[in-house]
Amino acid sequence: MRRLIAATLAVVSAAGLTALAGCAAIPASSDIQVVRSMPEGAGLVPPPGPERGVDPFRLVREFIEATGSSTNGHAAARAFLSRHAASSWDDRAGLTVIDDAPGASPQAGAAGGVRRIRVSGSRLGTLSADGTFTPDTGTFAVSLDVVSEHGEWRIANPPPGVLVEATALQRNYRQVRVCFVDPSRGTLVPDLRWVPALPVATLPGRVLDLLLAGPSARLTGAVQSAIPEGIRLRSNVLVGRSGRTVINLSGLDAMTDQQRRLIAAQIVGSLDGLVPAPLRLLADGEPLVPGQIEWRPADITSYAAPTGPRADVPGQVVVGGRLRGLRGTPMPGPAGSGALRLLSAAQSNPGGELLAAVVAGPDGPQLRMGPVDGDLALAPLVARTLTRPTWRPSGTEVWTVVNGDAVMGVALSGAGPPLAYRVDATELTRLGTITQLRLSRDGVRVAAVIGGRLVVAAVVNDSGTLTLRHPQVLGEDSLPPLSSVDWARPEILVVASAGATPQVESVSVDGLTRRALSSTNLTGPLTAIVAAPGREVLVADATGLWGYSDTQEVWEPILGGIGPGSEPLYPG
Repeated sequence: MRRLIAATLAVVSAAGLTALAGCAAIPASSDIQVVRSMPEGAGLVPPPGPERGVDPFRLVREFIEATGSSTNGHAAARAFLSRHAASSWDDRAGLTVIDDAPGASPQAGAAGGVRRIRVSGSRLGTLSADGTFTPDTGTFAVSLDVVSEHGEWRIANPPPGVLVEATALQRNYRQVRVCFVDPSRGTLVPDLRWVPALPVATLPGRVLDLLLAGPSARLTGAVQSAIPEGIRLRSNVLVGRSGRTVINLSGLDAMTDQQRRLIAAQIVGSLDGLVPAPLRLLADGEPLVPGQIEWRPADITSYAAPTGPRADVPGQVVVGGRLRGLRGTPMPGPAGSGALRLLSAAQSNPGGELLAAVVAGPDGPQLRMGPVDGDLALAPLVARTLTRPTWRPSGTEVWTVVNGDAVMGVALSGAGPPLAYRVDATELTRLGTITQLRLSRDGVRVAAVIGGRLVVAAVVNDSGTLTLRHPQVLGEDSLPPLSSVDWARPEILVVASAGATPQVESVSVDGLTRRALSSTNLTGPLTAIVAAPGREVLVADATGLWGYSDTQEVWEPILGGIGPGSEPLYPG
């Protein structure tokens, strides 16, 4: 995966930024722009098929390249097969994403003019029928028999399923955000999927089919759909004479106005960037929501989940045991005065009115919570270690990891002391010691550093019991051991390496796309990283605190010369 995305993600396209606005919770612009869809029609011409006289090794190589195009049942790839193989190849047996440029070598054992070529390389994961990418790193090897047919070499035994190089997948598939609902707050949550980019005319219909089918396995229990089972499209997605996209559902009977509006929000959010606004939403030919037939993204902003701090809330840093602004000014209250010796802290999102701080206590670290400029109440936790707190969207609760293996929630309770509760993190702790845990700002996922590895999981609320489910290790064979992680956006993480050589990367929440950020001016080891939509990324290294945005080529000093040990924070 080391070659993955190096060329594909180096350039951010303006057309892609428009598509990223799906689910109404993702801002139109950000300092981190990594995952994006290819512009319609760009680089999507299927390969023309093998040239006359092509040699066996080149034939095999170009066959692998051609598998990226799924158009007409992988017609481009079938052109490299023998006549019998082209008609019998089962291309629906699964799609495996592999690293670019796999190796090919001759293999003994073939006879009768057959050339046997072994293709091998790194496996990155699988793409399921619902467009979900699942990381599954390892190696693969297949033996392809190349035979002469009418004087031309052709492959006679393609294995079931499809092997697709990562960059070919991104060239020929489009990443979309299918919007589901956070049942606790009624806000939209993006579920990342990959769908064939061609034919363009059927793309909206394919996305709606995914929406009607429900959430992916990795978000099962964490989100739900307002669209009942059995609902279907009454007709194909149509474009009326006025140029407006028309979507007509069937089967929506006794539903409240509120339920219908939430369905409309899911549809508009899922198709944002794929079809022009406004959309005409119908149910059995009548307006889906009585009194409103046309819908635009602006109509669903009330369903947007929290994504980042308010523009007027600055970042802060814990340095020398005190909370300071990014220009070094001490913050008011005990957190900034030195009355408490802070080890790390987190402000509530989006306004930063409340502070949760890990402070040095007489018998070990303590967690304290309260107004950012006032007294901080002691939480009932006894610990040898506490990770930096992370706020839930309610704005009154934080999570921290006690001693690396117990995820604890702490909630403010009015005038009384904070209340502690345990989060079931069994599926995470099986993977190792948790050294950092960050809730996404919509509260639906967590990102964690476990044994130096990057792990994401879903937050499931089952009748009041909170559980971290469906953990996935991202970049297991390609990312270096990590010290820190944070959410740049609902679908993008940033990570910092733990070793002597500084590395900072952004990673999509499904693990398929990565981008290395510059490391110029940084000195390892990196100890902390924070990010937020519309903000520069902050990193603490062996010399101090540094800031970076995509408009820069190097990291620029913030509070230069403060030395190691700073802990930056944005609300969240």
